[in-house]
This record gives sequence, structure tokens and C-alpha cells, in this order.
Amino acid sequence: MAIGARSQSARTYLERHKDEFKDVEDLGELIAHALRALRDCLPNDTELTTKNVSVGYVGRDVEFTMKDDDEVEEYLKMIEGDEKRGGAAGDDPEEGAEDTMETQ
Repeated sequence: MAIGARSQSARTYLERHKDEFKDVEDLGELIAHALRALRDCLPNDTELTTKNVSVGYVGRDVEFTMKDDDEVEEYLKMIEGDEKRGGAAGDDPEEGAEDTMETQ
């Protein structure tokens, strides 16, 4: 998953939920987990929308597929109303340390 410089919240989310992934058979639910992790990296005043997120996936016997714009809407609706766990820079002490290391 490509998540960029503010990735600590996403990594934390994925690490906490990794045991759930092996039992999930629905692709939509896996994508929803990825979107929750990504959303948790965003500043508090920014939301995931069809204009700022794309979803790509590939798997065994599944060719690479990219979903953009309106095709992402169904996945965003799956996480609508879920509690946002991340937030603005500085909310996670480890994130600040990571950002400092990257800029030096």
C-alpha cells in the first residue's frame, strides 16, 4: 500500500488488524481496511473522497485492477461513519520522529 510520509498511523492500523485479514474472503472488506488505514493518516480537516483516492489491487488469478472516481464510492461508503483514529501531524509521537529522520 502506498501511503507516503505520514504513514505511521496506517502502519499501526494494519499491524493491529493483520490477524483479521487472513479470514476475510470479501475483496471489498480488505479494501475497506486499506481505506481506513489510509484515512487515519490524513489531517483532521481532510476526508477521503472519490477525487483524492484511487484503489488498485492484484492477487492470485486476479489481474491488476484500478478503481478511480465513482468506482471508489462503494468502498468509501463502507467506511462512512467509522471512527477516525489518526489525525493531524503531532498526534502520534512516533510519527514526528519518523518525519524528522526522513528530512535529515
